[in-house]
Amino acid sequence: MLNHNLVTYHQSEHRLPSGEISDATKKIIYKLLENGFEAYLVGGAVRDLLLGLHPKDFDIATNATPEDIKHIFKGKCRIIGRRFRLAHVYMGGSIYEVATFRGSDEGDRVMKKGQIIRDNVFGTIDQDAIRRDFSCNALYYDLHEETILDFAAGVHDLKKGELKLIGNPNKRFIEDPVRMLRAVRFHAKLGLNLTDEMKQTIINNRNHLSNVPTARLFDEAVKMFHCGNMEIAYNTLSELKLFEILFPKAAKIAGKEAVWHDFLIQAFRNTDHRLQNGLSVTPVFLTACVMWLEFLPIYHQLLNSGKNSHDALHEATTLVMISQRENLMIPKAIQNGVRQMWILQLRFKKMFGKGVYSSLHHPRFRAAYDFLLLRNEVNAELAQKVEFWTNIQTMSPEGIKSLIFGKKVKRQKVSYDL
Repeated sequence: MLNHNLVTYHQSEHRLPSGEISDATKKIIYKLLENGFEAYLVGGAVRDLLLGLHPKDFDIATNATPEDIKHIFKGKCRIIGRRFRLAHVYMGGSIYEVATFRGSDEGDRVMKKGQIIRDNVFGTIDQDAIRRDFSCNALYYDLHEETILDFAAGVHDLKKGELKLIGNPNKRFIEDPVRMLRAVRFHAKLGLNLTDEMKQTIINNRNHLSNVPTARLFDEAVKMFHCGNMEIAYNTLSELKLFEILFPKAAKIAGKEAVWHDFLIQAFRNTDHRLQNGLSVTPVFLTACVMWLEFLPIYHQLLNSGKNSHDALHEATTLVMISQRENLMIPKAIQNGVRQMWILQLRFKKMFGKGVYSSLHHPRFRAAYDFLLLRNEVNAELAQKVEFWTNIQTMSPEGIKSLIFGKKVKRQKVSYDL
């Protein structure tokens, strides 16, 4: 093993709170060690613990092959992936990712125009370290010795608050263009600065994102949506001309009309606030917010062509989702959730009769109501609807019945316009 760049930090130096590492992670690591293999906590978990954060995932790196891991954890392991084969170990109701050290030698590696299509070349820990994307992710925690093995000055960069790419930036971004999105997410989530040189390299290479499967891009977009600092991420994505790669039509509209830029900023702030307060979030909400910019003019165009509001909404939704496929594939389940949220915007216009009950008890009511509040930020004409749907949530069943069926209620004609 070549260790000429290795720096070892002992417990008295790094002070990593090992008590926060899950018991299941420790069991997996010790089981691999007992069977004669190397095994380390690696990457994001080590990085986050050093930054005083609380990791959600604990990934493990080892010199055991996926088949070795499956043999050791009989009945509790599944080998996944074609592009990168690795093992999922099931323990304590959770899934733990156990990856074999990646090597630098030729073998089962497929490249296409500089991009890694498949890579199942296994190697040593130091080879694995230099194959990782950023220096802060090339950190390995030795549970037994309580030491951190740092092969790429990751601890130093964390202390300086900088995000450093390992290797030649142009080459590494072409190998896996998603690294550009990860750079923005780590900048927003962890507060690590992007150098001017890295920013320019990302701008120069941004079009390589078109080589990434669109389903994978959506997964990265969701991670970005829920990083806890999406407002910062959005501004950085816009600066680096990446948002227009993911959502070209929404980016164009937000770039031209300040009201829609502000609409997105407020949507991202709302989600950031929920995450910071430990509240639940769903990718349906922000997907609906971003796609609304493209949906609304299509909806109005269909109305003007003679479609009724219900048909226009469904057709516009379908057209938007088909259009988006070229850049980023939104899963069917998310598409259905977005459609339901938008249907409720129509139903919110009807503030009398039995339809109020069905809207109030719809599974997507809360998300749709929050969306209505957000729309009201840029459209004051929705104030009456906001007041009605806000008040009705705290009323007794008798009060609701009196309100929506009472003779004194002035029933206004429902317009087609959202």
